[in-house]
Amino acid sequence: MSAMPIREALRQLEGIGVVEIIPHRGARVRPLSLDDLVDTYDARIPLERALIRRTAARMDDATSARVRGVLDRQAEALATGNFAAARSAHEDFHLTLYRAAESPWLFRLCKQVWLNSERYQALTMTEYAHVHERRLEHQAILDACQTHQPDKAEKALERHLTRTVTFLSSAMANEHEEVEHRTLTSRAP
Repeated sequence: MSAMPIREALRQLEGIGVVEIIPHRGARVRPLSLDDLVDTYDARIPLERALIRRTAARMDDATSARVRGVLDRQAEALATGNFAAARSAHEDFHLTLYRAAESPWLFRLCKQVWLNSERYQALTMTEYAHVHERRLEHQAILDACQTHQPDKAEKALERHLTRTVTFLSSAMANEHEEVEHRTLTSRAP
């Protein structure tokens, strides 16, 4: 395989902030940080609020049925402990709603920020209570869209994303404390 497609892929990943290219040395995945998490969601929230408002105003039966199917798929994945499938359904839920907004530019921008935010989701992938709570939040977002209530949909989405940032921040702090503890105990005589 030629190196050109790999270089181009790395440039694209660098463009969305996931990879850092180090001249004459190579590339590395940017580390997770609380500042990056907050910055990512500061970008995500206004984009997604605009998209969900548009979706709520134009929600149709076909989109509603697709999104309900995604929520059913997520519930089934959770019930069987398939967290990877649940995460996939989570992404499908949001992106199906955002595509329905019929705003290609907002959707493209949102998708770029989304890709960076997904790096943080691995911290909580197996947290059943967290995922179950998020599913209830998804239902509230869908309900508001189905009843064509943009204000309600926007508030439900913002609450969902804000809670996610809070949860992820806490998970990052806990992970940092565990790493420090393991480092300290490995140095003990």
